[in-house]
Amino acid sequence: MTFLVVGESIVDLIGSPGTWRFSAVPGGSPLNVAVALAALGRPVGFAGEIGEDLFGELLRDHLRRYGVGHRELARGAATGLAFARIGEDGSACYDFRFDWRFAGPVSLDGVTCLHTGSLATLVGPGAAYVRQVMRAAADAGIVVSYDPNIRPSLLADRAAALTAVEECVRLSRLVKVSAEDLAWLYPGEPDLDAARRWAAWPGERLVVVTRGGDGASAILGDSVIACPAPAVEVVDTVGAGDTFTAAYLAVLGDGELTAERVRDALRHGCAAAAVVCTREGAVPPGPRDVAELLSSMPAAPV
Repeated sequence: MTFLVVGESIVDLIGSPGTWRFSAVPGGSPLNVAVALAALGRPVGFAGEIGEDLFGELLRDHLRRYGVGHRELARGAATGLAFARIGEDGSACYDFRFDWRFAGPVSLDGVTCLHTGSLATLVGPGAAYVRQVMRAAADAGIVVSYDPNIRPSLLADRAAALTAVEECVRLSRLVKVSAEDLAWLYPGEPDLDAARRWAAWPGERLVVVTRGGDGASAILGDSVIACPAPAVEVVDTVGAGDTFTAAYLAVLGDGELTAERVRDALRHGCAAAAVVCTREGAVPPGPRDVAELLSSMPAAPV
């Protein structure tokens, strides 16, 4: 499998709990997914935009360090920033400084799985171009993966955001969404009801719902496949959802969907996300880290 991740790269300025001191670490949901795929040994390229500035060099160094191909990087006016304050439970709240004007071009030659999501598919004017790339990939028979990863503070129009998210879901074969995102998109509706509706739209589609420490569930046809999350000591949750996405894509990126493979993908996703929660920032696990935690997890129920 050869992956291409299209989307934003952002520098996360992570606050030390109880202080106003911030540490700069590479971030942005799509970039985190690309780096985590590379850390798991998967060939992956990244397309997006990075500013010609100090923070931009931090992101380029990060991509080089993990061996992520990044020939399709456009020059942005300034590198995006996300200020993250960490709560007592390790959860993060964000304040963004971000502008997304990406217009490619993006080559799909040799790509077997395209992943995108988050701000890149919802913030204009670049979002419209990213959705065009998704449509081109789907038309070419490339597996399309999508994670809405909603950032409400940057989305003033909920109705417009919902329309864009649903368009992206219809274009995708693999969808990972958090229960928190579904609660924002469909207030008051049980998350699995929304996931079932997405899965039932035309075209074969896997919809995975993540619930943090409560694990994940997948809708595959008429079946619900669940996986608990392993218990770990949480430092912070930055990048956990993105690491889950990378680990489950490492198993399912070819788009072959069977119950057994989906169970395996959920276990890998939950294990990888748990590992990253034990670290400060989105520091991705390697295959050995994931395998070690998997060995302590109970076998998934059949």
